[in-house]
Amino acid sequence: MKQAISFSTGYNSSVTLNLDVPKTCIHCHKEVGFIAKSSTSYNYQTDKSVAATFLCPSCEQYSVYEYINVSTSHKTAELVNYSYTKNVITNLPNNIEKVSADFVKIYKQSQTAEAYNLIDICGVAYRKAAEFLIKDYVIKKFPDDEEAIKKGTLGNIISEKLGDFPKIQTLAKATAWLGNDETHYVRKHTDKDLADLKAFLLAAATFIAADYDADEALNFINK
Repeated sequence: MKQAISFSTGYNSSVTLNLDVPKTCIHCHKEVGFIAKSSTSYNYQTDKSVAATFLCPSCEQYSVYEYINVSTSHKTAELVNYSYTKNVITNLPNNIEKVSADFVKIYKQSQTAEAYNLIDICGVAYRKAAEFLIKDYVIKKFPDDEEAIKKGTLGNIISEKLGDFPKIQTLAKATAWLGNDETHYVRKHTDKDLADLKAFLLAAATFIAADYDADEALNFINK
């Protein structure tokens, strides 16, 4: 998408360049028609680039793009293709990585997908994170059954192995149900959404981390 952007070149003078403007907003990741709001000045003797500020009409956030190889005669300039990444902050219970390092890795990837507004796939990713968390936890509780736990369905593992841990079992079951909704064509639980899935998953992780800490404390006092 090209836009004609004006750049001041001095007192009461300017040059208009026909510039390529990215289609996708770096903030909300929607394809929008950016609104040009401001631009730098340009001195052909000293400046190697120009920049313009654009407003996203969808999320109402600003983006700045730089242009090089300015040609005032051809009224063109080359867009600098910067790479933008989201700064995703993950707040998980302490020591949960000692129960399942894979859970932490997949959970962070799920958050990244959500940050980029990939709503249709991040729920599936949270569901996968839940499976790794619950199975790794159960394996620690029943190490002799490791292979059967790895191969078993998540629903059966929750029903058969978490009976002695009712709160974790309840949270794991709720997480699995909502996680399954994210993978199926028709949702069963239409009164719940991604926020509920994440809440149940984080609550389960908190109880599991607490149980790990309790086992560590028990080992400590029984030395």
